[in-house]
Amino acid sequence: MTVDIVLVTGAFGQVGKRCTQLLLERGRTVVAMDLRNDNTVAAEKELAAAGYPGTLIPAYTDLLDAEAVRKLVTTHSPGAVVHLAAIVSPLSYRNPGLARKVNVGGTENLLAACTALPRPPLFLMASSAAVYGSRNPYRQPERITPDTPVNPIDQYGQDKVLGEAAIRASGLPYALFRLGGVISPDTHSTVNADSLLLMRSMPGDNRMHAVDARDVALAFANGVDREATISGKVLLIGGNESYVLTQRGLEDGLMEAIGLGRLGPSASLPGDPSDDRGWSFTGWYDTTEAQALLDFQEHDWSHTLAWLAASQGHLRIVLRLLGPLLRPALRAVLIVQRRLEGRGPYADPWALVEKKYGTAALARVD
Repeated sequence: MTVDIVLVTGAFGQVGKRCTQLLLERGRTVVAMDLRNDNTVAAEKELAAAGYPGTLIPAYTDLLDAEAVRKLVTTHSPGAVVHLAAIVSPLSYRNPGLARKVNVGGTENLLAACTALPRPPLFLMASSAAVYGSRNPYRQPERITPDTPVNPIDQYGQDKVLGEAAIRASGLPYALFRLGGVISPDTHSTVNADSLLLMRSMPGDNRMHAVDARDVALAFANGVDREATISGKVLLIGGNESYVLTQRGLEDGLMEAIGLGRLGPSASLPGDPSDDRGWSFTGWYDTTEAQALLDFQEHDWSHTLAWLAASQGHLRIVLRLLGPLLRPALRAVLIVQRRLEGRGPYADPWALVEKKYGTAALARVD
């Protein structure tokens, strides 16, 4: 069944603007919900100016405003909802209370509005690999499947578990898209001290299943019309086998793409094989079912890296020239940082996160 009207939350973000574009290219009406800021307005203008056959309806609405959300949903009566909006980690660690309100309470507001419609829409949620918590590859060598139990270790993963539970309890037709590590040129535009700390916290040998943001957008755009085959399912959204990486391999690939070059093994601490809490979230997905149902894996890791490289423009040329000087300096800085932080021989990521942000950054134990 073709859905004519789609509500997309986080519609002008990394995945949202690309999903919105695909839907507009397919002639759909997209109610594009987001918060107003310079970046979202710029994305809106770019989409509106492109002349796609579909209809773009910008809707700057706060998920925490239950009445505004109800009015928006009632006015447009979407046939499907793509729920991407969230406060993600590590930003969520700085204000876990607000993150819980948005990630769980905002989702509940949206669900309440949707359940009041005469015909319930298909509800597609962007969940996360964070729901699986710390995964020790020495003791858990198997791939993550849709049946792998959730076990969040941080606040963000717990938010996603609670959001998923609210969706399951709503009575709406739904599918839960648990995203791997989403990569796009936008990723580098949002690099800050928090994201760098999270990267440094991760073991270099941590398993990481990455995915191109364009493929994630395609998964959601395709899912909109596939209620009959995906309703009630957990779908693991990772790239093809070329995206099955380690954290060090991922970071070095990104560093090479932007022109800096690979920092190598000394830039990371390893994970402790005897410590099940000593690993970051993420693992390697079995994407067989998701790919069969959504047909979204169009890119290889080399394509993503080429996309990133092309986005750097002249900066990449400068970094390539300076790389031989910058790489040793960065390695030295990382070693000094680890000493100042009192880190031992293993990465122990959650000890570093707790030290930086406090216990509220970790999952609550009731």
